[in-house]
Amino acid sequence: MRLERPACPRASRLFSIPDPGQATIAGLPISLDEACRSAAIILSGSRRPLIGGLGCDVTGHRAALSLAEKLGGVVDHMHGRAQFRNVQAFQDGGWVTTTLSEVRNRADLIVLAGTDASRYPRFFERCLAPASQFGELTRKVVVLGDPLLSIPDMDGVSVSSIPIDAGHLGELFAVMRARLAGIPPRATDVAGVSIGQIEALLADMRAARYGVLVWNAAELDFPHADLTIQSAVNLVKDLNQATRWSGLPLGGDDGGTSAAQTCTWQTGYPLRTAYEIAGPRYEPLLFDSDRLLKTGEVDALVWISAFDPERTPPAADCPTVVLGRADMRFVQAPDVFIPVAVPGVQHAGFLHRMDAVVALPLTAPAPSSLPSVAQVLAIIQRETNHAAA
Repeated sequence: MRLERPACPRASRLFSIPDPGQATIAGLPISLDEACRSAAIILSGSRRPLIGGLGCDVTGHRAALSLAEKLGGVVDHMHGRAQFRNVQAFQDGGWVTTTLSEVRNRADLIVLAGTDASRYPRFFERCLAPASQFGELTRKVVVLGDPLLSIPDMDGVSVSSIPIDAGHLGELFAVMRARLAGIPPRATDVAGVSIGQIEALLADMRAARYGVLVWNAAELDFPHADLTIQSAVNLVKDLNQATRWSGLPLGGDDGGTSAAQTCTWQTGYPLRTAYEIAGPRYEPLLFDSDRLLKTGEVDALVWISAFDPERTPPAADCPTVVLGRADMRFVQAPDVFIPVAVPGVQHAGFLHRMDAVVALPLTAPAPSSLPSVAQVLAIIQRETNHAAA
């Protein structure tokens, strides 16, 4: 399928149309019905399965939650660890966040905190480079992190950087909050950033009419990174005492935002929730996918990855059922593999946008005879009734 305009490398790769693929059991070809029946036998004999990955559209997420409820399973997204960093900061004290449209039309100062710009080229193309719909707007972008090798050129946008290791951003934000509160510094620098640089940045931030602090939790991958995010959102709150500031967490890869939204409206809890006799139980530390698999606390894994063939399942000592793109390849074949259609390419659907304010319709420019994730999970759920009988 040809994209009509210049695309980011990820879109170019993932919008390719895979071959029809072949359902397999232990690497051996088999029909779709037999594969679904084998998956149902595995799951009906499981005491606590993990429904993980969750790389699919909203309808697929609803079907995954329905299956988890029937089986008493746990649900977690493949990017659950990064998601939890944001959720933990939000739950601990709340936050002030904005939307992509507000960034495009109002933000005159954008501070990128430890974020590699090359991961989100459309953010610059659609939110920072275009002119505001509400009149003239002069933008300035400041990067806290590595030098600006990946920032694209944007007409009328001033770009600067302050080099700092992402692991020290929490310290930087703490000192900035102290300075906003009038507390004098006790050191001459913070992780190589001089107090003079901090004062100059704070002056710009206080002078902004609409500032936005941007981060990507997946890139803040170090111990207690949630505290760095919490420090960031608290800085935003403090800045709002004098001017207008918001946060913007980037992310949502592989249907992550949709999975979180669907789980919350279906259960009342975020992801990392288990279905038990008493109802849904939210335990974000206990129900981490990696931890559950390493400790053997789940005895079956259903891995869903309909967008990206490189998102293969983690190593597991339990039976594994994979619903993935037809071009997915494995080092070791799962117990059951079922190829599924790609949302937004081979079947229509919906996904929540990264800022979680709207559900976007997905079209099917290259329809396929392959079933969707939701259709396969519905068959498996129906077959578990027969397997348990």
